[in-house]
Amino acid sequence: MKKPAAALFASFKTSRAIPCVKPLRRDLMIQSTLDVGVRAIEYHPMVVLDDHVIRTDAIVLDRDDGRFAIDFVDARPPEDPRAEGLLQIGFEQRCSGIIAVTAADVGREPRLSAAREVWFHAGMTVTADDRAHVLDALDREGPVPMRSLQALAGTRRDPAQVVYALACEGSLSIDLRRGLDGRAIVRGGGLGLGSLRYGT
Repeated sequence: MKKPAAALFASFKTSRAIPCVKPLRRDLMIQSTLDVGVRAIEYHPMVVLDDHVIRTDAIVLDRDDGRFAIDFVDARPPEDPRAEGLLQIGFEQRCSGIIAVTAADVGREPRLSAAREVWFHAGMTVTADDRAHVLDALDREGPVPMRSLQALAGTRRDPAQVVYALACEGSLSIDLRRGLDGRAIVRGGGLGLGSLRYGT
């Protein structure tokens, strides 16, 4: 039986759809997609350990500071309660380390609500004119607060919605660490806003 679309996650940083039934994993995927410090999100469903196949459902984040396997401390697969399979994935994928992530790490506000609000616009179609107005304004002015961009880019649609949709496809980036008020910094090209960090 086929999984419903909501149980899979895909973005411009994933090479394939990733099973994502639990909200904790989905929120981490969204935040990692919008995090400029994360280059790619990989999924490794299983590993062979001592001649046994172990289901790991492992996520590996390729970040600016290295490759890291994610240990969802509160939601490890029943087949790998001590994360031994995850450790093997870390070795096989030449990870720099394993990051322990809890529900509290992913649920930090205002980052959680801001990322969800931005991702809500992932399926929105942006017209060529609106795209050009926003990206040209960022090219001319450099990084700007959201409220300034709204004045600089004459879009047909609400400029904030256009910015959110462009962030979901990687054309620009928004600093989500302080939420989505008018002071949130927007930068073209999806580069260099200071990345989010999880775990210990």
